[in-house]
Amino acid sequence: MVPTTPGGPETTVVQVRLPIHHQPSALRTSAGCLAFLGLAPAVAAGLLVWARSHDPVARLVAPALGVLAMLCFCSWPIMRWYMRRNGSLVTATVGFGPDGFRQPLEDKTTLVLPWEDVRRFDFRGGQPDDRVALAVSLVDEEAIRNLNPDCRHKSEDGFILSSAMAREEAEKASAAIERYRPGLVRWTSKNVRRGGFGVPNPVRRLVKRWSADQARTLVRAEQASAGRLFVLWAAWLAVIADFVAPACYDIPPEIPLPVALAIWVLLYLTRYRGDAGEFVLTADAVTWRPDEGDPVRVRRGDLARLTTAPAGKKSTRHYVSVHAVLRRGEDRPLAAKVSPGAAKNVRRLVVGAPPTPITRGAT
Repeated sequence: MVPTTPGGPETTVVQVRLPIHHQPSALRTSAGCLAFLGLAPAVAAGLLVWARSHDPVARLVAPALGVLAMLCFCSWPIMRWYMRRNGSLVTATVGFGPDGFRQPLEDKTTLVLPWEDVRRFDFRGGQPDDRVALAVSLVDEEAIRNLNPDCRHKSEDGFILSSAMAREEAEKASAAIERYRPGLVRWTSKNVRRGGFGVPNPVRRLVKRWSADQARTLVRAEQASAGRLFVLWAAWLAVIADFVAPACYDIPPEIPLPVALAIWVLLYLTRYRGDAGEFVLTADAVTWRPDEGDPVRVRRGDLARLTTAPAGKKSTRHYVSVHAVLRRGEDRPLAAKVSPGAAKNVRRLVVGAPPTPITRGAT
């Protein structure tokens, strides 16, 4: 925040630490780059040992390449740990004052979002580690010019300012907003979602049921079957064992590398490449909430049934589209490409939806 003179109007600005929201696509790109950077030296080390196992130079270079590969593979888990601890990789100090929401920019200037441009601030609790997500909805499209470009990620509640604020910071921000513009704050609850370290995480693919006060159920778009989860977990364990076993047992160096490469190719081909997001089922609506883009909401009172249709096959995975058939006969698309397991669970959980089976080509 720009320093001000004592007693000036800026002294009433309440400063809050705001962990900046990272787009899921940017995080996936970072994870993919780290995986590639780790895979390259790992393959090089394997080829070097395979081709020149008795060369003293190879015995020095191969371990160095292995260490470099491990550093790359461990970078993403370390980043995830840092994000869980601090809420984000980048944290900014913003302010709430008499003139509005003050946002620092990279050029050391401050952009002010006037209170007149704000319709509501949504604080959504229930995030991992008792953190709070913050979003702002604006009165019109013109007001977006006063919003930091890093915060222009649309969600169901508006533009995401942060997805992991510390609760004490969120409460301080809420009190400051109510001080200057009473009625702009809304507090709601959100279900907890936890990720893994780049390996298949069954917790994310389970349907999460919650108490009646929260009254919502989440179904992830990439929900996998138990058989697929078992194969993926077994593949990851085989990759680890493939490099550990030669150090403990007398296994020829020609065996581990081809096996590891085959498993990595399998993991790459069978990865989920459909739409990222989740279905939110409440007592009065069914909402498809993509990670990027605007949510699609259908009222239960207007919904006759949910149907699915094949959405094509990409590599070794099939996908389906989910459609809401309204009582007046209209067919409204919800999600364009999700896993068959997610579509099946959504239809099962929607009260009154008939058991419309997924076609054979989409399973």
